[in-house]
Amino acid sequence: MATNSNIRRSDLLPRSTDRKSAIHLVQSSQLARRLANLLLLGLAVSVIAMALLPWQQTSRGTGQVVAFAPQERQQSVKSPTKGIVAKIADGLVEGTTVKKGDFLLEIQPFAANMVDQLNAQLSELKTKVETANVKAEAYGQNVAGFSEARDFAVSAANEMVSAAKAKLKSKQKQVAAYTAKELQARLNFERQESLFKQGLKPAKEIEKLQKEWDVAKAELNSIGEDVTALENELKAKQEELEEKRRVAETKIDYARALQQDALGSAATSRKEIGDVKMKLEEMSRLTITAPRDGTVYRLNVNERGDAVKQGDDLLTIIPEATQKAVELYVNGNDIGFVKIDQEVRLQFEGWPAVQVAGWPSLAVGTFTGKVTTVDATDNGKGEFRILVTPDETEDPWPIESERFLRQGVRTNGWVVLGEVSLGYEVWRQMNGFPIITVTEESKKKSAKPPKIPK
Repeated sequence: MATNSNIRRSDLLPRSTDRKSAIHLVQSSQLARRLANLLLLGLAVSVIAMALLPWQQTSRGTGQVVAFAPQERQQSVKSPTKGIVAKIADGLVEGTTVKKGDFLLEIQPFAANMVDQLNAQLSELKTKVETANVKAEAYGQNVAGFSEARDFAVSAANEMVSAAKAKLKSKQKQVAAYTAKELQARLNFERQESLFKQGLKPAKEIEKLQKEWDVAKAELNSIGEDVTALENELKAKQEELEEKRRVAETKIDYARALQQDALGSAATSRKEIGDVKMKLEEMSRLTITAPRDGTVYRLNVNERGDAVKQGDDLLTIIPEATQKAVELYVNGNDIGFVKIDQEVRLQFEGWPAVQVAGWPSLAVGTFTGKVTTVDATDNGKGEFRILVTPDETEDPWPIESERFLRQGVRTNGWVVLGEVSLGYEVWRQMNGFPIITVTEESKKKSAKPPKIPK
């Protein structure tokens, strides 16, 4: 313990030479400091360059080469009817070049005598149509005859009703006269009877007046009965008229219904004739020929081995395209700035190219196109299709040979949009903002000097 207490504090402190060597060890090397200075200077230069260097904004899309005309794109040849593939053209394999109208294959129906059966059915249906037409004409004549008979019967019944009305009217006119005669006879009798009671008239004269009054009453009752009988006769004639009209109308309606039934049968048979003719036409199209010039892409059937249904794919042809185009799918974030006739830089698969993003003028091996079509809706994945065709004022596409621009060759494309600074583009990409386009109107507006406040 005594020995430890005699140790001085200065002996515990490091010497100055030792401190210098330790600081020297932790310091950065001169090379590292120079490298750091260069990096700092490069960062400053990069910031300044980003603020000053121009950047060409582009909207990138991927797609493939297609035919510009839809009818020149890949198309399937389908079976017009059901049957068995009876024959395939000699030497027809996948990759064979065909011309429009060339024989491809032949289909044979399942029933060997189907054409004969259809012709026999067609003949029977034509006979049915002729028979139905004859019936319809006969029933039409019945309708006309029954209509004439109805008119004649109704006319005769109307004349009888008119005659009954005239007789009734004549009798009704006589009723007034007989009524007046009866009234006069009754008044005479009552007046003379009063005088008889007074002893002024003899009994024989009163009896005579009584007989005259009785005769007048009898005549009045008789004319009343005649009027009633004529009224009943008129009613009977009117009922007979309605009965004749009703019977005649029933006959006419029945004949007309038979006529319509015959016409309906004829129409049904004509429809069946149309169906049979359609089947016969299908039988006549059992020989399949090439719809266009092109190359057989897929042959889906075998000779004497495959049964096909109507609408089945027999083979696929890639037609020869008169004009090529590229369909690109562009992100929906940029589609609002893509317009018709905008420039597009294209890079075809299999064609060496170097595309420098932001500086299209430095690209090598790329080709120029222009936007021809922009779809109104997306493909279900938020991507919009645009069609790009060659720009005739620029270098032509390598379409002189099918080796390079076959339909389906994958393509990368960049739609050329507005020009901004490199710094803005980096900032836009980091924040996920959409592209901006600089129009001539915006340039004019930005070029106007600011107004000096008063």
